[in-house]
Amino acid sequence: MAEQQQLADAIRDQAALSLRLLSHFSLHRTDQNLAFSPASFHTILSLLASGATGAHRDQIASFLGPAGADAHAALASHIAATANASYETQAPPSCHDEEDDDEPDLSPELVYATGIWVDSSLRLKPSFEAGAASTYDATARSVCFHSSPDHVRSEINAWLEAKTGGRWKELLHEGSIGATTVIVLANALYFRAYWYDPFEQNLTEDGDFYVSPGQVVRTPFMTGGALHAHMCIGVHPGFKVLRMPYAGPFSMCIYLPDDRDGLPRLLGALADDPAPLLDVPERRVPVGELRIPKFEASLRVEASGILRDLGLGLLFSPAMAGESFSDMLELDDADGSSMMPVSVSSVVHQCSVHVNEKGTVAAAATAVEMLGFGLPSDPVVDFVADHPFLFIIRHEKGDNSGVVVFAGQVVNPLLD
Repeated sequence: MAEQQQLADAIRDQAALSLRLLSHFSLHRTDQNLAFSPASFHTILSLLASGATGAHRDQIASFLGPAGADAHAALASHIAATANASYETQAPPSCHDEEDDDEPDLSPELVYATGIWVDSSLRLKPSFEAGAASTYDATARSVCFHSSPDHVRSEINAWLEAKTGGRWKELLHEGSIGATTVIVLANALYFRAYWYDPFEQNLTEDGDFYVSPGQVVRTPFMTGGALHAHMCIGVHPGFKVLRMPYAGPFSMCIYLPDDRDGLPRLLGALADDPAPLLDVPERRVPVGELRIPKFEASLRVEASGILRDLGLGLLFSPAMAGESFSDMLELDDADGSSMMPVSVSSVVHQCSVHVNEKGTVAAAATAVEMLGFGLPSDPVVDFVADHPFLFIIRHEKGDNSGVVVFAGQVVNPLLD
């Protein structure tokens, strides 16, 4: 019971973190669709915490939430174990390829991988390397950043490309890895799932989407058919929530504000109280009109500035580096008298989500570069998503129920 409560507390923290990050990502992207992976950020930061000490570890733990670093490590371990035990790593058919009329394998796929690249001049502590392997299923590799930084960059990019179904061919751009790089931590996700109640393509039709009070666009809407006469919809003050299950232990939840210009207020309210991300509708109610736009959402961001603003300043401060990652790296002198100081220089994240009548394909990757310095009744409910909304993709089964894997906003379905 104690372990289950620990995981439940960490999942609540992860939901709150999802909304904090989404609020900041959307702050200067109010006119853009965007998607990111809270699960990917959570894994990388939890792994980073496992190698940190003192104030650095405390700051990461506080950022992840009050459940504590150990609880978040346990959650990351459960996510990795669930993904790797339940889904085969195979090249899936494209969920958004409408020309593919073959009957697909409806089982979902979640590829979830973590890697560590460390310069050959340094040694990971055996305890850190063993913990990274057992807790995060992370594989460590010794490379030579100093003499071949671009070669190592290509190696990391190739690993990320393979793990994300070919979605990200160059997460790390030319020049992003240099001779002073000593460690790169990376996490990659690939998700593919089909709707439990798929939409009929012949019912898809163009309709108006109200981007803003002064802008209306015509976009294809997936329209509910016989399979959608009853759906899981929750009605709350100011917004509705539609839960659409996939064929497997995942679902998409769409948070639709009542007001056409209500997305910023809804996002602010959920950031203050993320409970609706965990208390999703489970009971099907009669549906009148159901229309959901087909959409794509993506994001590429260098997130170190946002993470600093949210309270992770110590990680990026060379002046405060000291022996802050002494649980990750061995002392560099033979007599054990000193250690190379390291700090985080960049956090790159890239994500995309594609949604259509068949289901969803999503991929995400996060890379952290570290440098060395020296080194009640059931009324009929309509759900017409014809104005900006939020969405999440969450795990639904077992101890991981409620984990937010992807999150984002759609402000204009015609954008990608």
